[in-house]
Amino acid sequence: MISPDWIRDLLQLKKTPRAGWFRVGVDLPESVAEHSFSMALIAWRIAREAGGLDAERVLLMALLHDFSEARLTDIPNPAKELLPDGAFAEAEAGVIRDQWPDDEEAQALLAEFLAGETEEAKLVAAVDHLELVFQAAAYREAGHPMTERMLVRARRGPAAKHPLTRPYAEPLLSDAE
Repeated sequence: MISPDWIRDLLQLKKTPRAGWFRVGVDLPESVAEHSFSMALIAWRIAREAGGLDAERVLLMALLHDFSEARLTDIPNPAKELLPDGAFAEAEAGVIRDQWPDDEEAQALLAEFLAGETEEAKLVAAVDHLELVFQAAAYREAGHPMTERMLVRARRGPAAKHPLTRPYAEPLLSDAE
């Protein structure tokens, strides 16, 4: 049976902003739920078109990848780097165990994503970054020029490096100054 706490966490993701956007002047950024939904569909489509990947696992992994942020919030990478080594990973693992106590499949998918070793997990990580690139370009076009720095930094990120996401990222990153 689905617990009320799990439903509360799910609904919380709709109200949890992607905090990194505040740092570049976006006052009303997308929520974690919006990000997860968009990137899950992108990852699923790319996995299906590429072949040789388990597209269903990619879709589920992408939908679940930020579920712990319902409790941890969206902590931007620069802030995570200020935490003691392993502190965020330990907190995230604890929240995952608490959110999915009787769901070994969900725990396994999230562990696979966090380990980042399978082709599916590598694709989900690259698409997680690719969705950020798409969103940064959209915010830039909407009049938020400071998102340009995120696009410049994204040239070194997973979306620019992964062979399946690079063709989507390159056009947006090539014109970043």
